Amino acid sequence: MQFKMVCPSPLGDMLLASDGAALTGLWFVGQAYCGAGLPADAADAPELPVFELAQAWLESYFAGEMPKVCAGAPAGPGPRPPAGELLRLELLGTPFQRMVWKALQSIPYGETTTYGKLAQSIKERRGTPTSARAVGAAVGRNPVSLIVPCHRVTGADGSLTGYAGGLWRKRALLALERQGITVGEEQRPSSELVSRLLDIWEGSVRATHAFLAEADIQRLRGMVPQAIAEVPHLLVARRGGAPVGFAGTDGAFLEMLFVADDARGSGVGRLLLERATELLGVTELSVNEQNPQAIGFYEHMGFVTYRRADTDTQGDPFPLLYMKRADA
Repeated sequence: MQFKMVCPSPLGDMLLASDGAALTGLWFVGQAYCGAGLPADAADAPELPVFELAQAWLESYFAGEMPKVCAGAPAGPGPRPPAGELLRLELLGTPFQRMVWKALQSIPYGETTTYGKLAQSIKERRGTPTSARAVGAAVGRNPVSLIVPCHRVTGADGSLTGYAGGLWRKRALLALERQGITVGEEQRPSSELVSRLLDIWEGSVRATHAFLAEADIQRLRGMVPQAIAEVPHLLVARRGGAPVGFAGTDGAFLEMLFVADDARGSGVGRLLLERATELLGVTELSVNEQNPQAIGFYEHMGFVTYRRADTDTQGDPFPLLYMKRADA
């Protein structure tokens, strides 16, 4: 008998599969090969002990920790695991695929290797030549995302390529592991958080909005807390637990995106925008025409200008460019 459940994660819903004793599958819903090998009659069993362990693993991982797992498990249903038991895996595939997946588990947290180096390590174990392409195919069919860290494999030049869950997720996972950067949605931001985001807003504006007079900044500062508190979806980026950027969305429109001055250049803006576009459906935004840095960033991220307004949304003489995703 096979079992399944869907659970939320900061990077989208995940499908879990089990034989009753071990975790046999973990995919982002909608990714390539999602649910591969899972029979149509798999039973929904969110109360299954192994799923409870898997969800605890995911919670710890997305909190910036690296929880341990056991590599294998006996077949068939098992008793409820005692407190503290490690999550067990059962990786179902060809002998070559299992060899590749085992090699993936040896890549340290926060580090990466290339498909070529992975192929070389497999060659040394098998004693026969192994192509990077064959290894890449096995990596792509990894049935247990995150726990078997296929996101830690890059191209020969270090570029992010070939992730079944999408390159934006691969980028987010590596940012979490390497820099301790997380992005999450805040349902009810506290007054303390709003105050910290206001400081980020002001620092960002002073660094990029040279066209604003001091009086303009102070006037806008009085309006920003309400805008942050009332935006329908508020994403907050944190590094080591401290806020370093935020974005707000309303439907398909990006209402705001600001990055702390000391976090500029670390990829926070991209992580926020990709989360907004991929999970919240953002396709449009507006940007001050006098902010060339922001315009260049959005153009690099695939947005194109489709309209210009002579004033901003408050009617002040600061022209806005309205942009939309080129593929929308």
